[in-house]
Parts: sequence; C-alpha cells; structure tokens
Amino acid sequence: MKRYHVPTIDGRYWTAITLASIFGTNLGDFYAHESGLGLIGGLPILVMVFAGVYLLERFDRLHHDAYYWLCIIIMRTGATNIADYLAGRRGLGIDRLSLSIGLGLALTLLAWWSARAARKLHERAVRKSVPETDVRYWLAMLTAGVFGTVLGDFFEKLIGPGMAAVTLTVIFAATLLIYGRGILGALCAYWLVIGVARTTGTAIGDWLAESKILKLGLPLSTMLTGLAFVTVLVLWRNRPQADAATV
Repeated sequence: MKRYHVPTIDGRYWTAITLASIFGTNLGDFYAHESGLGLIGGLPILVMVFAGVYLLERFDRLHHDAYYWLCIIIMRTGATNIADYLAGRRGLGIDRLSLSIGLGLALTLLAWWSARAARKLHERAVRKSVPETDVRYWLAMLTAGVFGTVLGDFFEKLIGPGMAAVTLTVIFAATLLIYGRGILGALCAYWLVIGVARTTGTAIGDWLAESKILKLGLPLSTMLTGLAFVTVLVLWRNRPQADAATV
C-alpha cells in the first residue's frame, strides 16, 4: 500500500485495532452463520473482496487510510472463520492449546521475516510507522487473527467468557505499556501487541454477543461494535503518512 494510505501508530491506531478485533470476531461469526456459506464456503468471497480493495488502492491518490482498515476487517473476519474451522467441532476439531502454540510459533517466524525488511529503519521511525504492508505483513496479520481467535476461545473455555475478557484486557494493557516504553524491539513489540489484541478482541466480542446480562445477541453486537469502530476512525482523524511510496 502507498504510505499515504497507511495510518501512523498512535492512540487512534491501537484503539482502532482493538475495536477491529472485537468487530471482526462478531462479523466473522455473523457472516458464517447468516450467509449460509458456513465457515469455509465464504472464504473465497472474502479473498476476492480483499484483492479488489487492494487493487483499487493502487489507483487512488487521495490521502486517507480507509483501504488499510477495510483490509484489516476483511482479514479479521476470515481469520475468525478459519480458526473456528480448525478448532471447532464443525471443522477439524484440533486441540486449541496445541493449535495456539503452533500458530504462535508461525506468527513469530512471520514477524521475523517481516522484520528483515525493516532492519535499516531507525527504531523511533519504526515505532511510529506500520511495517511494510506487503505479502509478509498480511500473512502475519492473518496468522495473528487466527491465533488470537483460537487462544481467545481457549481462555473462554478455561475461565469463562467474562473472566477471559477482563483478564485479557489487563494483559493487553500491559503489552501496550511494553510497546510504549520500548522494552522490546519495535517490530517484536508491534506483533506482540497485535497478537494479544486479537486474543482480547475474541473474548470481548464473544462475551458481548453471548452475555446473558446484556442480551445483545450476535446481530446487534455486530452492529454496535462495527459502529464503534467506524466512529473512532471517522471522528478521530489523524494525517496518514506523507511518503507516497508503496509498501
């Protein structure tokens, strides 16, 4: 993607990533259930939509980050369905803990692969800039989404949806602190936060849709989390990165 279509990393970015994780969890479930296509049948459509958005982005010279966030939501939706197929009873039924470990290792390798392209960048610049949005980046983002869904579901089964949402929110806040303090390398910390955000978003999204206290249900929860996501992006406006180079 062109640099002026990619957001900078700041409070708005992490808020939107968090809401995208929650919204994508609900949207993935809603899409699989309501479309009639199931967990896997709808994936080719998501791939085509993603490719269409990515192609359209190449011809747009306006400065905004809408394409990036559309791609994030499409990929998060697909990741939810892939994860549910791999670990769910309607799919392969792979043990969630074992699958989480395997996906965590895969994400680590993809993050390392992605980091190779950014070794010449200054550490401070990397912390303010999304890594290059090439094939490596999107593969890592997809893996993070599948990983977060599986691990989030594992925590829900282990300690309950409500407790999982609270516990993972605290862990997510800690990873953001680690990122902000520069305790780890920029790219390492970036993918750590992304992975935890996806895990936390899964727990929160499922709790919102299934809570007997709120009684929202999946359709209303999907609508509300989507509205929150769009509202943050529209009202909290930052200038995209100015460099016109594609990444």
